[in-house]
Amino acid sequence: MNHNISMIESRKPKERIPLIVNFLYEYGILQEKRVCLQSFDLNAFYYTNHLLSLISKIDLKIIESYMFPIGAKSKEVKNQKINGNELISAIEKIRKANVSISSSKINEKENWLDDLFDLSTIEPYQVIIIDNFDKFLKVCNEDTIMVKKTIQEYSKKYHTMIILFTNNETLKYTFPR
Repeated sequence: MNHNISMIESRKPKERIPLIVNFLYEYGILQEKRVCLQSFDLNAFYYTNHLLSLISKIDLKIIESYMFPIGAKSKEVKNQKINGNELISAIEKIRKANVSISSSKINEKENWLDDLFDLSTIEPYQVIIIDNFDKFLKVCNEDTIMVKKTIQEYSKKYHTMIILFTNNETLKYTFPR
């Protein structure tokens, strides 16, 4: 971690899911912080279902069968019932939280960098998570130095914790200490 900016190396997106979901739960639900997850690897619903499973303590496969009831599932999963109150309670916790999970650009008129790290915002995020920083750099169409500078300015100005997951073994995008 450097000045509230953490880079975590993980080659496979599925390795990141438990950690990202725990960040969402800890910061967004328990600490009630304003959290943004920008996903490039997985659909936003995938993270939402994992968060529902964590909060409700209901098996993920069963959550998915209820959230996407027309999907192909085994008869075993189809025949399992859940406690509806637990699922609704988990949904309510997420609804009340100030958590944003997106797998697309939030504002289509902005470029990716300005969209996520808006230095003129009146409601800054307290935690920003990017599940694939390498892909973020590619879609930004900005030079890496400019991206790093903007992220550092945002983090410093708003005291935002920024968590960046990367596939890069050498972590060539590291931020200064």
